[in-house]
This record gives sequence, C-alpha cells and structure tokens, in this order.
Amino acid sequence: MLPEERREEILRKVNKSDRVTVEGLTEEFGVSEATIRRDLSSLAEEGLIERFHGGALPVSTAERNGAVSAESAGSRLTQKTVANSTAKRAIAERAIDELTNGDAVLFDTGPTTLEVARSIPEELSLLVATNSPENAFELRGTCGEVKIVGDSLRSTSDALVGSSGESYLKKTNFDVVFLEADAVRDDGGLSVSNEDEARLKSLMCDAGRHVVLVVDGSKFGAQSFREFATVEKVDAVITDITLSDEMRSVLQQANVDIIDGLTDETST
Repeated sequence: MLPEERREEILRKVNKSDRVTVEGLTEEFGVSEATIRRDLSSLAEEGLIERFHGGALPVSTAERNGAVSAESAGSRLTQKTVANSTAKRAIAERAIDELTNGDAVLFDTGPTTLEVARSIPEELSLLVATNSPENAFELRGTCGEVKIVGDSLRSTSDALVGSSGESYLKKTNFDVVFLEADAVRDDGGLSVSNEDEARLKSLMCDAGRHVVLVVDGSKFGAQSFREFATVEKVDAVITDITLSDEMRSVLQQANVDIIDGLTDETST
C-alpha cells in the first residue's frame, strides 16, 4: 500500500469511528508507530483530522466553523492521492533511465525515491544504499544487499540521520544519487524541514557523480526551514509539471538537465 493510500484509509477510519489510536493503526496496517504518527501529522496539517496524544479525531470543530465536511475532505484527499501517485510514477519511470548496469546508487528518503526504487527492473544489477528503511526493504527485493546510511530514525519522516551516516557519505562515491527536497525556491535554493536531514542531503550532493533531483510540481516556488544546497549541486531535475520560464532559466544557468512535463497531455 502506498503512503497516500494508507493515509486515505486512515482518514476514512477516523471519520467512521470518531476516534483512532496510533497503537491500533500500527497493528492494523503493519507499519511502525513512527510511520503512523507521520501519517496523522500529514492529515492534521491538511486540516482533515484533529490530533490528540496517541491518536486522532474527526475535524468536528472545523466543520462547525463552515470548513469542508468529512465526506468532501475524503473526496479531496482521494483526488490528491490519485494525482500525486500518477506524478510520482511518471517521475520514477523516467528516473530509472538515468541508471546503468553496475552503478552504485544512493536513494534519499521520500515518497518519490520510494517509487523509483519500486520501478527498478530485476535485470538491472546495482549496488544500492539509502537512509530510508522503507526504501531499503523495497530495494532488497530487486537489488539484494542494501547499505544503510545513518544511525538515528526520525519519527516524523522515517529518515535515518546521524554522525555515522555523515561519515559514511564523506568517504563514499556514488554513480547516481536520487535526491528529494521539501521545497525548490524560485532562485534555485533547495530546502528541507529538519537540520539533521539537511546536513545529510548536502553530503549526498557531494557524494554523487550524477545527482538527480526527483520532485513533483508542488515543491516548486516553495521554501522550507533549512536550505541544504542550490540547484548548482544538481545534474538533472525530473518532475511531472512543465516548469515556468523563470525556473527553467535558473536551471539552465546552472547547467542542469531538465526533464519536465511528464504528466502533461501535450508531453511526449
């Protein structure tokens, strides 16, 4: 089950039962408590549920104030889920074209790199590493042994961070790095919400011979808490939308290969 699909199902359960707990959802979906907490945080940030310690409630107060109903909220999330899944699959299918048999490949944490990991054909032989347990389990199925980068698991993003991961990246060279970002500023700044992840992502940029930024269109024109690099550190950008002329100019000035418009009806 994709993360978006799991969150949609969690939303249905919240609205149906009026109350869910982290413990119950963890057992039902067979994932970690950290993953469930991240799902609940994401739904709460969108205003679709209300968090309490150890679980979640429907957004009854918001409804009384004239916000969207639970039914329409579920419909909105379903539409967003379909769109996001389509975008990430399109990005992933194009991203694997960047790979060559025998490459050493590093996968950043995130839903788009996870989709890339799922798209790797079995006949492609790769040496792989990641700071994402979820990506590691996916990669193990097609690539066998997976190098784990990092020693401390963040509860909100399920990203591994820490000094051992930083040391590993300083000493290791990869042919390809699949990188994610929470935001791509109009001037080309890349940022993320956490300092520990920012340090690791900065080192990922330095560790790759060919750094590929895989991001959906929602990340452009935004800004997150901590900048970790600029597009000058990236060799290619793969995204679902057709980029604006301004963003295209910024990327071209940085000599970044642009692969965009993957889900546009006019794209080929």
